Amino acid sequence: MLKFLLIVWFSISVAEDFKVPKPTTTQAKWLDYEVGAIVHFNMQTFDRYMKPGKVVAADVFNPCELSTDQWVKAAKSFGAKYIVFTIDHFSGFLMWPSKTDYKYSVKYTKWREGKGDVLLDFIKSSKKYGLEHGVFYSVHNNWYMGVDNYTTGDPASQERYQKIVEEQMHELFHAQSLYKDPFYIWFDAGIVPGVSPNVGPTIRDLAKNSLCDECPTFAGDQGLRWVGNENAMAPLPHWYAVPKGKCSMKTNDGQVIQGNPSGELFCPANCDTVIREHFWFWEPDTEYSVKSVCRLVQEYLTSVGHGCTLLLNINPDTRGKVPEQDLSTYEELGRAIELLYKEPVAKYFSQKLHVDKEKKWEFKTFVSLNGSIVIMEDIAKFGQLVRSYELKVKTGDCWISIDEEGSTIGHKRIHPFPRALAEKKISGISLKIRKLVTEQRDITLREVSVYKWDEAAKQNLI
Repeated sequence: MLKFLLIVWFSISVAEDFKVPKPTTTQAKWLDYEVGAIVHFNMQTFDRYMKPGKVVAADVFNPCELSTDQWVKAAKSFGAKYIVFTIDHFSGFLMWPSKTDYKYSVKYTKWREGKGDVLLDFIKSSKKYGLEHGVFYSVHNNWYMGVDNYTTGDPASQERYQKIVEEQMHELFHAQSLYKDPFYIWFDAGIVPGVSPNVGPTIRDLAKNSLCDECPTFAGDQGLRWVGNENAMAPLPHWYAVPKGKCSMKTNDGQVIQGNPSGELFCPANCDTVIREHFWFWEPDTEYSVKSVCRLVQEYLTSVGHGCTLLLNINPDTRGKVPEQDLSTYEELGRAIELLYKEPVAKYFSQKLHVDKEKKWEFKTFVSLNGSIVIMEDIAKFGQLVRSYELKVKTGDCWISIDEEGSTIGHKRIHPFPRALAEKKISGISLKIRKLVTEQRDITLREVSVYKWDEAAKQNLI
């Protein structure tokens, strides 16, 4: 009996002592942005057969019509609030004229007589059109320097590689740099302590306010991580918290470990995907692979609608411009997303709910081909709290449960109406919070809303 009481006391004590992690101001802003873009444009755009041991000359890079303005406007057309650029991706080719002892960059091309700077142009365009900018840098592969999976296989060249990377990080982010203060830094495939170049101290010293994606041990409180697939799919339940010091985790066989409701560190995941299935860099004759707007809307719902953010790829061609078909699809996607929020039926803010007590909202009866219920936690103020919930819709005199299991909510949870509700009279919704991550008995939600999706349904977008 004593042993049982001690276990109960310990469990209650742990639950009471658990402090729910909350986002930094930058992380909270990133969640609110909901949609971002990533531009894949590097030497692979010009030679898709590049690989370790087969690196083309710097002069192969020659985008005759390059327009970073066009890239950013394309991102803005589908609602992106930030945009990330692959300044170094596998090939080792740099998109800025680095002054380090490194001869594989725009500086060593005929393009703009070696005086061009794609990264600086990109930053200027981002500021011009009001988007936050970020950079993507590959550490684990550099074909120019013979690096494969973080190593060259030779101590001398490994030492030189690590020194070059560390110098480039300082060059990019020091206080007088033209490229300083990015909103977002992403190290492709992450950083492996003791193996990768030691960029952690530099990043946290010079870019301490930047979000750091795949920075497992040095992200501090500004970390982000990859969701583990390239399909814009956030698995449910979807937790933002992770164990302290592990802002990116994988199993021994390389599988990504998802978040943890008991985690001490706030480190949410990004959900990335491509516009052309499945090409990150532009390749000729791949127009057939451009996704339909309907599919992209579904990916919006499985990313943003699951509490994640959507990071959609942009792949300029050898001109340095986004292809027309892609541009058209981005614009249509932007209009489609707007349609999901165009017809609000009811919006309720700062709603206080008690655990295990159903709360009902009734409103003027409407009929719709489709629609949604949107629930938002106040993550910035309280962190992520909801473990499970039950959602119902009132039609006639009946309350119908939403089939999809209510687990996590997070920043935003979008529940499309069940097909059975099409053209039925709807006059209310109810929500019961079943369990929180703490022992508290109430929660204040940021928003509970109901939307009609008539126009989106008529256009076969959902």
